[in-house]
Amino acid sequence: MNGNPSDLIMTILILMVFTYLSRELEIMRAISEAENYLVAFKRSRDRAFEILVKQFQNYADSKEEHVLKAKLQKLIEITYILPVDLDPFGIVKKIKHIVKTAEREIERDVSSIAKNASKTDIQNLINLVEAVRALNFLYKIINHYYLIARKFKSLWLILQLNAQLPFISEEFKALEAFKNGIPIGDTAGPLVVAKLLRKYKDVRHYEPVKDSEIDETIINGRRVFLVKAKGPGATVGHLDDALRWILEREKISFIISIDAALKLEGEETGIISHGFGVAMGGIGVERFEIEELATRYNIPLYAVLIKMSEAEASSVMNEKIFKAVEETVQIIEEVINERTLPSSNIVILGVGNTIGVP
Repeated sequence: MNGNPSDLIMTILILMVFTYLSRELEIMRAISEAENYLVAFKRSRDRAFEILVKQFQNYADSKEEHVLKAKLQKLIEITYILPVDLDPFGIVKKIKHIVKTAEREIERDVSSIAKNASKTDIQNLINLVEAVRALNFLYKIINHYYLIARKFKSLWLILQLNAQLPFISEEFKALEAFKNGIPIGDTAGPLVVAKLLRKYKDVRHYEPVKDSEIDETIINGRRVFLVKAKGPGATVGHLDDALRWILEREKISFIISIDAALKLEGEETGIISHGFGVAMGGIGVERFEIEELATRYNIPLYAVLIKMSEAEASSVMNEKIFKAVEETVQIIEEVINERTLPSSNIVILGVGNTIGVP
């Protein structure tokens, strides 16, 4: 440049232009990636809604598609408003009340639309509605942040969104299980209980709690109460209420809970993990109640977890998970032998969605 000021200014201007263009190109690339995901998510959401409409058409009196779509659109836009947590005392009971109210009203709405459906079909339709509602909500949230990022040309916001999109895409997989009433990965817990029931056939059956069942049998000299949601409809039951019913009548010395658990990347599907506490996901209301009951009666809590990915938990159960279920049956028998005394009273909770499990 030989010290010429005009050359120096020109060089600075060129660098500024290239820096600006580089940033704009980076934003355009990130936006393009987000748009590709959004298109796929919208297609999945719309396809899920079409599946929902077709399923309801099988049971509804009115076959008019536009009427069904209007009613179902209202259902998938339902919002759960959690109670105020400024004073957290008693908040769990409030959440449980809201959840039970929502369950009751959604079941009433679904029954009024699908008037020719059986109870099992109603439960499967409710789960299908919940799945489509979740997909719809996810799509709207992602679209919201995408539009904000594009509006303000925020590279950092769009990069954060892009970083999350591959994980969120796991939520948009497989509705076929709920459509056809086939066991999913999350059915592992109830399926273990069902297999124990099939193995130890001399049982007494109770149904004191809605959508839940209790079976009493003898395993290796121990009196065992097997608890799970009532199948084969898609429901998770109310295992905390079922446990309370048992504890009000029997002296229990050990509680075992079985549930699906999210695996870490690098872990194999179907790995079985042992722990202490309550194996149960969700918003935590039922787990809180079970922990409260166990603490009040001073009962040890033992957990058995079957590892799987989030996509596997909500998709049709695969061979690895099924083999893990069969292995868990043997593990439960070993736990009963090794950790409890003869003549003990034990509760086994099969936690999870009982779709396809009678």
